[in-house]
Amino acid sequence: MDDIIETELFRDVKERILKIVESIKNADNVAIFATADLDSIVSLAFLESAMVDAKIPYSRKILKSTQNQPKGEEYNFASSSSVVVSVEQFEDTWTHNEIDDKGRLRIVPLAVSVSHPNSEKQHQGALDVVVQCAAIASMIAPNGNRVRRLRSLAGSGQWLRNSLDNSYDPVYTKIRDILQNEGSIRILPLPELESPITEMIPDFPDSLLRRLTKKWPKMDFEQRRQAMSELALPTLTNQKISTPRLEELIWFRIIIGDNVKDLHSQIHLAKSRWPTDEGDCKSHSATVLKSLISNGELI
Repeated sequence: MDDIIETELFRDVKERILKIVESIKNADNVAIFATADLDSIVSLAFLESAMVDAKIPYSRKILKSTQNQPKGEEYNFASSSSVVVSVEQFEDTWTHNEIDDKGRLRIVPLAVSVSHPNSEKQHQGALDVVVQCAAIASMIAPNGNRVRRLRSLAGSGQWLRNSLDNSYDPVYTKIRDILQNEGSIRILPLPELESPITEMIPDFPDSLLRRLTKKWPKMDFEQRRQAMSELALPTLTNQKISTPRLEELIWFRIIIGDNVKDLHSQIHLAKSRWPTDEGDCKSHSATVLKSLISNGELI
């Protein structure tokens, strides 16, 4: 497992992440706060897994989902623990030197700049809370079994952000490439998947996909390229999905190990099953968290 903190992604914010790691390592006990939302719970799973693997005493509190929190009302992060960590995926994007930690270690979206393989220009983006927690966890417990099992989910938070709905997201692409290059994930196009979910693609021609899947093994590169263009055509004019997100869902589905269900399908299912009632939401979050920590599985 590569040290993700040493990649270009964390170049602008490495010092902040290292300070968070050192504070946690030197703490007598740690309190972790996270809301009952999917990206926040995955972040919490990374942090808790690291605490368990490194045998650091900690407590956890799952707060109301952002959908249940009254508008304008702040969350309560009060705790008697020596170090308090709050996962705040609901915050706007901050530059690392402007954050007011308010007596706790705040994990919020961070502004970063990354390069593109085909350009010398620096692209601006935001580093989501999940990948930050993945980096923190990998430094606290680099050889931890629980942390390693979760590694392939490091990019899930970036996928859940709305940045891909507006334009190309250089941060998501970087995370995906890092995980693929180190062997944590595999990338396959739709026709090579056993049972992909396409509900998240509006106007998608499922019947065309079924026919294409049967022909796919015997097609050459140019035939495949043309066929995939035809597959995407019906949905390209639909404004409910952006071209960058559509491209990922057609060409770059993420596979984890021997799992039949690709990660994009898993995330879609997890989101669709997430309750809206406050009590059910917290209970469901705890169940998902237990699964993530115990076996690294989202669904």
